[in-house]
Amino acid sequence: MLDYSRSFIETQFPVSKVSKESYKERKANLGQTLTGLGKWWGRKPLILVRATVLGVLLPVSDNPKKDRDIFLKLLTMDDEGLLLRKSKNLTTKEVFRLLTNREREKFFTATSTDDKPTYKKGITKAEKDNLQELAFNRLSYDEKLTYCERPEHINNLPDNAWEEVNGHLETSASSIQELIEQLGKKRYGHKPRIGDCFAGGGSIPFESARIGANVYASDLNPVASLLTWCSLHIAGALPEELEQLRLFQEKVFDEVDKQVTEWKIEHNEEGQRADAFLYCNESLCPECGYKVPLAPSWVIGRGSKTVAILVDNEKDGFDIEIIQDATKEDFKKSDSMVTIRSGRMFCPKCKKETPIPVLRRDRKDAEGNTISGLRKWKKVDFVPNAEDVYKERLYCVRYVEEYADEAGNTKTKRIYKTVNTGDLDREEKVISLLSERFFEWQDKGYIPSNIIEEGYNTDQPIRERGWQYWHQMFNPRQLLVHGLFVKKVDELAKNQREIAIGLLGLNKITDWNSKLCIWNVGAGVETSQNTFTNQALNTLYNYGTRGLLKYDKNWFLDIKRYTVSPETNVDVCDARSLYVQNDIWITDPPYADAVNYHELTEFFLAWDKRLIQKAFPNWYTDSKRVLAVKGTGESFNTSMIEIYKNLANNMPDNGTQVVMFTHQDVKVWAELAMILWSSGLRVISAWNIATETESGGLKNGGNYVKGTVLLVLKKQTSTDIAFQDELYRKIKKEVQFQIDSMRDLDDKEDPNFTDADYLLASYASSLKVLTAYKDIEGIDVQYELSKPRNSNEESPIEALINKAVKIAYDYLIPEGVDSLVWRDLLPEERFFIRGLELEMGNVHQISAYQELARGFGVGDYQDMFENFRANTVRLKTASEYRAKGIDRDTFGSSLMRHVLMAIYQCVQAESTAEGKNYLKAKYDQNNEYWDKRSAIMEILGFISRFENITHMEHWHQDAYYARLLREAVRNDGI
Repeated sequence: MLDYSRSFIETQFPVSKVSKESYKERKANLGQTLTGLGKWWGRKPLILVRATVLGVLLPVSDNPKKDRDIFLKLLTMDDEGLLLRKSKNLTTKEVFRLLTNREREKFFTATSTDDKPTYKKGITKAEKDNLQELAFNRLSYDEKLTYCERPEHINNLPDNAWEEVNGHLETSASSIQELIEQLGKKRYGHKPRIGDCFAGGGSIPFESARIGANVYASDLNPVASLLTWCSLHIAGALPEELEQLRLFQEKVFDEVDKQVTEWKIEHNEEGQRADAFLYCNESLCPECGYKVPLAPSWVIGRGSKTVAILVDNEKDGFDIEIIQDATKEDFKKSDSMVTIRSGRMFCPKCKKETPIPVLRRDRKDAEGNTISGLRKWKKVDFVPNAEDVYKERLYCVRYVEEYADEAGNTKTKRIYKTVNTGDLDREEKVISLLSERFFEWQDKGYIPSNIIEEGYNTDQPIRERGWQYWHQMFNPRQLLVHGLFVKKVDELAKNQREIAIGLLGLNKITDWNSKLCIWNVGAGVETSQNTFTNQALNTLYNYGTRGLLKYDKNWFLDIKRYTVSPETNVDVCDARSLYVQNDIWITDPPYADAVNYHELTEFFLAWDKRLIQKAFPNWYTDSKRVLAVKGTGESFNTSMIEIYKNLANNMPDNGTQVVMFTHQDVKVWAELAMILWSSGLRVISAWNIATETESGGLKNGGNYVKGTVLLVLKKQTSTDIAFQDELYRKIKKEVQFQIDSMRDLDDKEDPNFTDADYLLASYASSLKVLTAYKDIEGIDVQYELSKPRNSNEESPIEALINKAVKIAYDYLIPEGVDSLVWRDLLPEERFFIRGLELEMGNVHQISAYQELARGFGVGDYQDMFENFRANTVRLKTASEYRAKGIDRDTFGSSLMRHVLMAIYQCVQAESTAEGKNYLKAKYDQNNEYWDKRSAIMEILGFISRFENITHMEHWHQDAYYARLLREAVRNDGI
């Protein structure tokens, strides 16, 4: 019997598999479906959106396991689906490894080894295909994914799959689009309408439309709305329309190329064309008056072995010599002339260092605030003035030369050259050409004219360079070429789609070609990076500019076609004032978010205004930063309440909202709960999707950790008032019920839930109880929301959530550990044991261990880990710990830590006597050893379980001695 009053996502959600699929999609980087359209921050994985929509629409039955099987089948996450997605073959070695001895004898020669297996003669292709399938099915889920396409690449399920789906759901679908429509009609009486008022990069609207729902998407920010519109109307265009758009791109590029060639600003006297120009700032040394070119490194390319070397001109500054195929001595000489060192300018002439604030002539005002001493650039400025602290200088040009090899084939080589008078003449010509057009192009909107509004991110270029207008983040060459692109799009575009794809191309070339573009010196790279390598507007001392030859990487968009629902509506508006009814709202709000979208996108809007006005005359063209939901505190909370109350008013009584946000801590949870509660919504369930990738230069040792919580909500219909003293009992019951339900549903062979998920379930359970009431006596929501987030005062909501967490962790006793022993362990010991359980379950995400530490209240835990990199996390073994940290801190003084030390002693001596003697010596005072003996045996018994776990090979020797030591302790004194 199907129950459409509840949905699958309210009762269960296979978070482990969805997390793994989301991670796989994120790892595709530029191979992700929507990233090719343009820059946006924090796009949600499409598979996460698809799983969410299906989870909301699917009904529940009296057979939860079957419900889950159907859900996984629809997402091609079941065994048959993974086989359907398999796109690569296992190697012969891998097949051989996964076969039984009998199977090896049947298909492989007797001389076959693990390193060199050989098929018997006469083995058919069909037999090899069957072995591929057999071996593939024996892999773990994670291993299978390495051989699979992403779910979005599968056009449709096979007929037998649809028979099973339709049989369970009582539908008659033959595609995901038909199923979505039929499920919508059963639940709402019509094809489902899905809305997103924080559309951002368009993941939620796009994927919702792709699987067949009607879609409404809006965003306060027109750049976000543009990306969303393009995902639906360009990525969703017909093949012939896409071909026309490609031809349009080529036409614009050819026109720009023709003009740049006629101007002769990229070709030298030898007929070679430049594809890269390297610039640096230059400043006067206040000590000796020399002009000093500024750069934190003069290495230009490690692959081409190219460096710049400063040569004293014996007059007023330095010439810059470019050396390709440089020697080690050249590299050393180049390094000795680095002029930016730890925030100081180093002058190679007088050998003196000047702090950058002194160079900028910064000063303090009466209140102690730093005031930059740089001249503020005027609107007419696009090059520095004579009195400016920072000048700009071209110091290297890379030319491309074509030649014929010995076989007569045309080849190209890139040559870095020292700047000569011809190059400088071309720079002057660029300035002259831009000067002739500057005011006209600004008036027509071909180049930016907007002032940079002050803000968290936008203050940086004002403070550090004196730039006050957006066009000043681009040098004359960049302004001239980019302006030419805008002009040609404006002149040649015949319809809305052509203008829109012109805007996408324009935004990509501006991102990849500004004065904020780092020159990458890595071997095999040697090109400029994009402006937004991070979420900031970082000024540079030296940077790269692309010649038109390199624009093709950004201007031409590789857009794959997808079929999307024709019933879509994209708008720019404030979410507080929208009035569109939707059955389902799925939103990813800027909650507790450090990304200042409204500021960063002004970088693009400065270029986009004219073309947006032409393509979308009903849209505004500024960031509306005054209305943007940003920051924290009372005004932020009030804005969020207004938005979510409006969304609740614009959905039916049986509608659903899913709020996606990045889980941080109990305080954030409590605040969000109160916001949604005040908006007239109640929590039904919550699920944590963990994805993480490695990225250098970020927090947590270079790891980028991301866990997205799906908070499922319904309208608040209760009129009941609760008392705080009665809530604890209800929360305890709900937490235990939720954990039991998850355990019953879990796949023992491929565990779906980790401690992080059980912890999250405790959060959600507490919120589910709390938000089931209209009011709770003694809790003043408005007062709590008015407090700053960094307040040390614990709110009543936080207190109740923390109690729920304690309930969960008291309830979650590891398998095989005595409850009395567990009760007496320190939080750090519990954390270590539960962490090892995560390892046993093949869980290696940082976020899972961070969640665990948060649940046990353990703050200092990184020393417990042998590896703390993304997706490879694991704790130290006894032998890796050795004597490190013994009795140094809480964990170092714990029984667990001394048991690990005893195991290490056994391994070293290859005998249990040393380990047992260590423990007796440590705890023999006041007969503690005998009191702790049962706990010691429990810990040793737990560790001994790792002896036969294949993926915990690093524990095998320690686990072996743990088993022996356990028996020695058991028999001690007998």
